[in-house]
Parts: sequence; C-alpha cells; structure tokens
Amino acid sequence: MKKYLYLFVFMTFALVACEGPMGLPGESLNLETYYYTVTPRDWQPIGEAGETTFYQYIVDLDIGNAIYERGNVSVFMYLADNGNEAQTPLPYSIPHTDGGIRWTEHYTFDFDQGTVSFYADYLRGELPPPQEFRVVLTW
Repeated sequence: MKKYLYLFVFMTFALVACEGPMGLPGESLNLETYYYTVTPRDWQPIGEAGETTFYQYIVDLDIGNAIYERGNVSVFMYLADNGNEAQTPLPYSIPHTDGGIRWTEHYTFDFDQGTVSFYADYLRGELPPPQEFRVVLTW
C-alpha cells in the first residue's frame, strides 16, 4: 500500500512541476484584422486596357515598421460554393473549364508600409468577379 502512496505522491509532483517554456517578459502578440470587398469596377488593369488579364486593387493601410520588419501580413480570400463559405490564404488559384477552354484565375497580394495590394490574373476581356478579402496583421 505504501508503494502506491509513494507512486501517487511522485506522480502528483511530477505532473504539477511540468510547465512549458516561459516567454520573454513584456512580449505579447498583437493582432489587427481588416475586411475588404472588391467589386468588378474596383479592379484596375495593369497594362493596356483590353490587352491585359492582370488587375490590382490597392488599399491604404498603415503597416508600421514593427510589422514590416518583424511582423506578419496574411491575406485570406472568402470562397462561396452552393451557399457554403470558406477562407483560403493567398496566393490562390482557381482552375476553370468553359466549353473546352481551360483557364485559371490567380489571386496574390503584396504590401509595403502604407498599402496592401491585391492582384487578380483573370480571363482576358473580363473583369474579376466581386471578391472579399481578410487582412490579418500580427506583430
């Protein structure tokens, strides 16, 4: 019986004494989220109109030096299919087949300290459809 009591006490101390690594004092995670809806008329062509499949949409967003140098900017695009919604991180490609013609739409982004730019590579002669994006800043 004593053997089980010692085992119980030992296991209790062993489990209570286990801790994960401590973070540095004063450091914490900061998070900001922004939402954007880009309509077809918001997309601006890159290059000559009618000859390009590349479009961009630029938003002003104050990304300070701390985020730019040591943080993270993530962009997610909302997808809707038959009433179901999902999110996917950028870059993202969507393959299509239309009447035997195969093509792919691509979405990407980049950022600097004052803006976030969304890019769409879409079918020639058509504007990209409305898209919703979520931008997450962490530092």
